[in-house]
Amino acid sequence: MRLGIHTRINQGFVKAAERMARLQCNACQMFSRSPRGGKARALSQEEVNQFRDLCMKNDINPVAIHIPYVLNLATSDPEMHQYAVDMVKEDMSRANLLGASYLVLHMGSHKGDGTEKGLAQVAKALNEAIKNYHGEAMLLLENTSGAGSEVGSTFEQLKYVLDELKIPRAGICFDTCHGFAAGYDLTDKAKVDETLRKLDEVVSLANLKLIHANDSMFPLGSTKDRHAVIGQGYIGEKGFKAIFRHPLLKNVPFILEIPVDSDEDWERNLKAVRRLAGS
Repeated sequence: MRLGIHTRINQGFVKAAERMARLQCNACQMFSRSPRGGKARALSQEEVNQFRDLCMKNDINPVAIHIPYVLNLATSDPEMHQYAVDMVKEDMSRANLLGASYLVLHMGSHKGDGTEKGLAQVAKALNEAIKNYHGEAMLLLENTSGAGSEVGSTFEQLKYVLDELKIPRAGICFDTCHGFAAGYDLTDKAKVDETLRKLDEVVSLANLKLIHANDSMFPLGSTKDRHAVIGQGYIGEKGFKAIFRHPLLKNVPFILEIPVDSDEDWERNLKAVRRLAGS
């Protein structure tokens, strides 16, 4: 099982890799800049080399970079559109520099322009950003909870954008809390089977490259993006046992994005996940 956490980078990438090794994670996710956006600091070659060496030495693979939450690819505002395009370009470059396998992003909000136009804007922005892209990092579209005017909450919407992208190196990241909030039931094996059947039918499981494993503080279909500790939300231990042990997901890495306060909390939660996974 490939399992990791979304780790902080406030002490730099080398410390982040050392932390993953200490927590015995063999996958990880992080921002490559402030999650609030803004100008990203330059990465020194020494730091990059040390980070990549530590990941290789400790079998931390894959590494995923999450783009800042301020990104809104679905906007029709020209200035915000260009900001989104530029950020994707820059973060794809930074992901490649760090040796990351994936760049994960939310698609954003159509801000009242309608889902169809919002999705078209997402595809337009991403195609501008990846024009002439030849890097190794793969772009992953993350599903959303469907709150307000968000786009990307259904498998059909994810499929639409994937079909519009003009590069083969693109896939999806499925967030369990977001999917549950959007109405995809994950509470037991039969429900997980059905959700994965729908995902395969619409998007193809071959495009599923990463899972954000998060329980949900709110019931099925709430559209509320509120992550809970695994087993302490509405998906529950039964649901996650089915997810972690599902044969169709045995080669898909899991990243935890749950509310914790310390590394001791992470150790306890990682242990609980491994127990549910039977590993």
